Amino acid sequence: MASSTDPVLELQELQEYFAGRLPDRMREVEEAWEAVQASGWTAEKLRELHRLAHSLTGAGATFGFPEVTRTARALERFLKGNLDSPEPASRQVEELIEGLRRAAGVSPAPSPSPSRSPSDAGPTEERLVFLIEDDVALGSVLASQIRHFGYGVRILHSLNGLAGEVDRERPDVLVVDVAGSPAIAAIAEVLRSPAGPGPRIVFLSERTDLEARLEAVRAGGDAYFTKPVDIGAVVEKLDLLTVRQAGSPYRVLIVEDDPDLSIQYAGTLDAAGMKTEVVADPLEVMEPLYAFRPDLILMGVNMGGCTGPELAAVLRQQEGYLSTPIVFLSTEEGLAEQLAAMDLGGDEFLTKPIEARHLVSAAASRARRGRMLQSLISHDGLTGLLNHSNLKLHLEAELSRASREETEVSYAMIDLDLFKSINDTYGHSAGDRLLRSLALFLRQRLRRSDILGRYGGDEMAVILPRTDGPTAVRVLERIRENFAQLRHRAGDSEISATLSCGVATYPTQPTSELLLDAADAALYAAKRGGRNRVERG
Repeated sequence: MASSTDPVLELQELQEYFAGRLPDRMREVEEAWEAVQASGWTAEKLRELHRLAHSLTGAGATFGFPEVTRTARALERFLKGNLDSPEPASRQVEELIEGLRRAAGVSPAPSPSPSRSPSDAGPTEERLVFLIEDDVALGSVLASQIRHFGYGVRILHSLNGLAGEVDRERPDVLVVDVAGSPAIAAIAEVLRSPAGPGPRIVFLSERTDLEARLEAVRAGGDAYFTKPVDIGAVVEKLDLLTVRQAGSPYRVLIVEDDPDLSIQYAGTLDAAGMKTEVVADPLEVMEPLYAFRPDLILMGVNMGGCTGPELAAVLRQQEGYLSTPIVFLSTEEGLAEQLAAMDLGGDEFLTKPIEARHLVSAAASRARRGRMLQSLISHDGLTGLLNHSNLKLHLEAELSRASREETEVSYAMIDLDLFKSINDTYGHSAGDRLLRSLALFLRQRLRRSDILGRYGGDEMAVILPRTDGPTAVRVLERIRENFAQLRHRAGDSEISATLSCGVATYPTQPTSELLLDAADAALYAAKRGGRNRVERG
């Protein structure tokens, strides 16, 4: 392996080396598991399998393979909890090893860089849409609009040979602008393909009657839009249908002073795809609580130092943890005692011993509701972006990180041009659709690490970590140019819209207040300069 003086290149070389070693490392794990089965689940063979899983956990973290680390840790914890088990848990181990096999085939996490490259501006994996449209001109317009949102589009002008085309190159979604029984027959043929589950299907039609919608459902349709279509609404549906991975795993903080139980709970939840952190001493919970930011806290009731209900009462007195779900774990079966514990801040009470399936179900449902509640509190209802107050909190956090790491942060204010005129001419519903379309467009064109928020009215803002000013301007110029090419529905009309943008950068502007003022002044300069432009403050 060649050496390098560039730390980013060196990390990439190490990642490539580790990726090349992963098949051999997986073979070692599989051979060790075969030895465990052949030996009748002896402790010696089991410990060797545990050692290999432990080694992969550390190696995955070191070389930037987080999914390998997560799945190897789940296997490691499960094995540790069963080292002395007289009965083999073959099915669970097989499932965990299968998960590790899948993780070993993924790419490493992106290497850190001091400043963003323009190539980081959008999604790295293009999703493929087959557009079946017999109107050549309309097909060209629709394809062009969908491509602006980061999709690859292939136009087919008839349903003839559709099944063969799908077999040759499987699309993520079929967008079908035809109606009637022939369409149903052709789509049904595609869905019967032996190559696995068929693509998702979106129908476009001039028909608004229930019979047409029923035909679409019976043909396997996932969505139905009447023409003229709102391209923003279609793309939102495409995004939902082509999500390639679920949202980030639920984060569960386990506060339990019994090490055997905490390992068991953590292993069970890790195996179910959640991320866990264990705190053995309840008096030391605050630092991991702040760093880990859990979606759910699982908490023992009878612990040394303080009880679970006492700790819950302390947390509920802090505004940041008022909405974080807390689930108590105890052998206590008395209803009065359980209600007393709940009165101090708990959301649910699970009685030990807890079946793995029950634990996973309770944790997932509570974490999901907690995350939804937090999202409602922190996000704007119309656009789904961070609201004003939470955007400012994220900006402060990013500036603190940039100060520690000595990196740059760019901040951009984005404003729709002549938005009041659009509202006055076409109505506020058209203005709302335009705002949602812009929010969707920005989410697709920016990195996942970039932070988007609705600043107020038709103004949006984006925080671009590790990004210098010139790079931020280039990224936003491309966004401005591409957004101007989109067409939006406004009642019976189609309109285009443009945006203006002001950019400022930390540490040139050393505080959040100065950064905001500079970006706002740059935005005002863009408006005065004729709109539809990006200015840097």
